[in-house]
Amino acid sequence: MNKRQRQQILRKVLKERSVASQRELVDSLAAAGCPVTQATISRDLRELGLQKGRDAVGRIRYVFVPASEERPDPMTACSRMLKEFGRGIQVAQNLLVVRCDPGAAPGIGRVVDDLDHEAILGCVAGDDTVIIVSRDTKSAEAVYAYLTELGG
Repeated sequence: MNKRQRQQILRKVLKERSVASQRELVDSLAAAGCPVTQATISRDLRELGLQKGRDAVGRIRYVFVPASEERPDPMTACSRMLKEFGRGIQVAQNLLVVRCDPGAAPGIGRVVDDLDHEAILGCVAGDDTVIIVSRDTKSAEAVYAYLTELGG
């Protein structure tokens, strides 16, 4: 199965039902005869312009961004995600721990990575926690101040 076919199946799954996690998408695509990894799903979501948002009941779900809607710049996207889904940030030496709503961590990790901040070496996202790695404690404190200013 090629990329275009896989992404068509992904679109179909998301149009048919609400999906809150990449794990659900991996399982859904496997059930449709398209075994994929979480990394592949993550790239497909980014390429298709899908973002996490809240449904009519307030649950976190993947949603399509209308083609006519311009995607926000990285700072705006990060600010929106931190304000809507973030639950707190703590510094632990050269690391930052970002707590968030269940299912929101991959989206927050992605928008933090998109910032291309010089003091951020990378992120690791779980379900409701993102670990941000910086060079040292001073850098971590600078990133903390920056993310807090954005809305964290």
